Amino acid sequence: MFPAEAAMEVSVIGGYLGVGKTTLVNHILRNASERIAVLVNDFGDINIDKELIDASDDSTISLTNGCICCSLVDGFAAALEAVAAFRPPPSRLVIEASGVADPGAVAAYGHAPGLVLDAVIVVADAARLREQVTDPLVGQTVVSQLTAADVIVLNKSDLVDDLETTREQVCELNPDALLIQASHSEVSLDLLFGREVRKAQLSNSHIGEFESRTHKSDHPLSRNALETLINELPKNIQRVKGIVRLTESPQVPMVFQLVGRKWELRALADRSNSPEGNQLVAIGPKGSVPTDWDRTLRSEN
Repeated sequence: MFPAEAAMEVSVIGGYLGVGKTTLVNHILRNASERIAVLVNDFGDINIDKELIDASDDSTISLTNGCICCSLVDGFAAALEAVAAFRPPPSRLVIEASGVADPGAVAAYGHAPGLVLDAVIVVADAARLREQVTDPLVGQTVVSQLTAADVIVLNKSDLVDDLETTREQVCELNPDALLIQASHSEVSLDLLFGREVRKAQLSNSHIGEFESRTHKSDHPLSRNALETLINELPKNIQRVKGIVRLTESPQVPMVFQLVGRKWELRALADRSNSPEGNQLVAIGPKGSVPTDWDRTLRSEN
């Protein structure tokens, strides 16, 4: 969609024990179309297909699709240093937090030099969530993890009869997060990472089909127009991501990102690699992104 930042995007995957975090990591590694580095606590939990493994040692597994899996056995600092040394560098770093960790605290690593935090993804067990939230021993941990999330993957949804009640409970705990239902942790990576849906890709029906539409314009946008767009977005548009230039500071390219109902603007890390004008992509379930989703922005150009 637009030239990548020099900084590596960071996605943190959290969630309580047994919810399907490692299964999601496996899914990401099998289906990645970009060069990804994954930090995990234990290689023994990662069931990587043998035909994907190109080489391995005690601390790193290199895959044939360009992805790398690194162990956290020596700590975050050593693992991050190893990832920074890879050539060519990965475009994304995925960190799997332990089942009892605070993913919000782990996300602090996403602000280290050379990194930029994309989203905190928390996996929840739809079949056990109501029981876990009220459990006096684990309830506080589970609730804290959910409230720290930008994206909540409500996993094992196929095992729940009254899924709507569980959805309502999650929305009460974190009404702004993007909520994705899943079985076996199978989630569209286009939606998970906010990238443009590739037209040539045939989505698997069991993980849902998504579509994306882009906005491109030449002249700086007013912040008011951008906020109006956010307020008027159809609710099924679940992610918007890209580069904009605002009339207040047209010389500074800004990264815009909306996940669920949360959004942010930040200065592009590498201005020398920035595109001209504005480039945004909106992502949602197939048929949910109207052709005029960006009419507020187009009226300014």
